[in-house]
Amino acid sequence: MSRKDVTLSGSVPRVTALPAADLEGFFQLLPRIYADYHDPRRGPFKMAYMYANTPDNEDSMFLRAIELANAGAIESLGTSEGDLGYGYEGFDHSVARLKALGWKDKVPLVKLDVGGNVNTGSEAQKLAEYLLNYDSGLWMKTDLAIIAPPFHLPRAFMTTVTALHRADLKMRVYPICGVPLPWNEEAVHSQGTLKKKRADLLDSELQRLEKYRAAEFGSMLPPSEVLKYLDWRDG
Repeated sequence: MSRKDVTLSGSVPRVTALPAADLEGFFQLLPRIYADYHDPRRGPFKMAYMYANTPDNEDSMFLRAIELANAGAIESLGTSEGDLGYGYEGFDHSVARLKALGWKDKVPLVKLDVGGNVNTGSEAQKLAEYLLNYDSGLWMKTDLAIIAPPFHLPRAFMTTVTALHRADLKMRVYPICGVPLPWNEEAVHSQGTLKKKRADLLDSELQRLEKYRAAEFGSMLPPSEVLKYLDWRDG
């Protein structure tokens, strides 16, 4: 659905057709995503996972991961491998860029091969499979962080929670916002085809959060269910 298809009274364009209850849920959810709290008494994250992004946006995650590693806040760092040519440059590129930015190999790097197109949904599914196959009992007692650029973080977190819910994997996952990049700078995103100012990518993300609610696009949990998950996680 395009912006021109949905209007308020007076023909003011809206980004999505989400009902008021869902928009209220997003309003309650977003502060908890962007300013999430992880009790330091729980110790370091067992793993931080970086969702794939284009070269225009990847430094947001890499710089945050380096900061976490230097602070002793993570025990391992994961990112994906898969088909190239869709905006993401692959695991080896990510490792090389991390090292160029100052990565010191303080923690092991984990490669999750999605076996095809790398996108938020396929990564979340592979991440859930990895957690289950590695040692589900261990992960249920430890914490996972996910890292994504600011404009992508809500969808990355909601997709992760959805994948864990689908796998019936009850574990604590925490969103970590990547380092801010200039909002008015144009950047390529979404399979290497979408080019907008980062501020304008927020519209596209909200449209995706609506689209991916449909069963044929992954049945993403609504904000109300993600809020329930956060209440369980912190309870």
